[in-house]
Amino acid sequence: MKKILYISIVLSLCAFLKVQAQYDVHFTHYWEMQNFYNPAGAGASRKMHAYAAYSNQFSGFENSPKSMLINLDSPLSMVKGDHSLGIGVLNEEIGLFTNQHLYLNYAFGFKLFKGRLVAGAQIGLVNAIFDPTGIEFAGSSQDPAFPSAKADGNNIDFGAGVLYQHKYFYTGLSALHINAPLIILGETNEIRVSPYFNFMAGGNIPLKNPLLSIQPSLQVMTDLVGWRADITARGSYKFKENLFFGGVTYSPTTSVAAFLGIEFVNITISYGYELYTQGVGAENGSHDIFVGYKLDLNIFKKGKNKHNSIRVLQ
Repeated sequence: MKKILYISIVLSLCAFLKVQAQYDVHFTHYWEMQNFYNPAGAGASRKMHAYAAYSNQFSGFENSPKSMLINLDSPLSMVKGDHSLGIGVLNEEIGLFTNQHLYLNYAFGFKLFKGRLVAGAQIGLVNAIFDPTGIEFAGSSQDPAFPSAKADGNNIDFGAGVLYQHKYFYTGLSALHINAPLIILGETNEIRVSPYFNFMAGGNIPLKNPLLSIQPSLQVMTDLVGWRADITARGSYKFKENLFFGGVTYSPTTSVAAFLGIEFVNITISYGYELYTQGVGAENGSHDIFVGYKLDLNIFKKGKNKHNSIRVLQ
């Protein structure tokens, strides 16, 4: 009985996620994760940026979707010109499926209109695993729609994007999975990863009080069939050497989210909770955790790290 209930939960989640499943995973802290959503976002902070993000959607359900992302991107300060690289791996568990995405981003930028224009390209590998272990069907025979044993497949994936950064704002557009990779699972099953477009924009509004600022942002994801938009109002307060921030995000017809975080010693920690507006209950929302670290890499610039020889000092 428990196994049959498990199957019904999975099917219910699949029905609810029909539109959202057309996109990559959505994280509440999307503005901190430009390298994930846009290849041109590699090195966007102009520092080495390492971060991990975790999302548990529909947390009140057993075997609810869980996503984990690990990312590292940085400008190549040892190379002449504005070059950046980014690498990341995403692992997502949805019921009987495990989806994985390994990607490598390259970005090249140049100065334009007192800002920075960047073009980026991505090559990656998408992998899918289906594990039917534990499925119990109502009949006595195996359902031919399901593989009888664990099946997995993968394919090469491509993406591209552009990003413009200014002192007070940024805006970017990317196209991911542009080759619509086909993943073969077993002998009779396949998954087509649909291409989708991602638009992201944000700004920094200083206030009269130099310790306070507002950072609005917007993200729109679409595969030209379905779409999702997130409108975020984020505020920051600087206290001594620490920066505290928090805010809310509204996604029309989908959810409302709130988040709270802190930055200290180049480390960012934030937690967000997304409350769905589709009637699944307040306790069945999405938990989102972000942990990041930024390091200034100016060690290759002239004039940096100069020191006198100990022999001279003697």
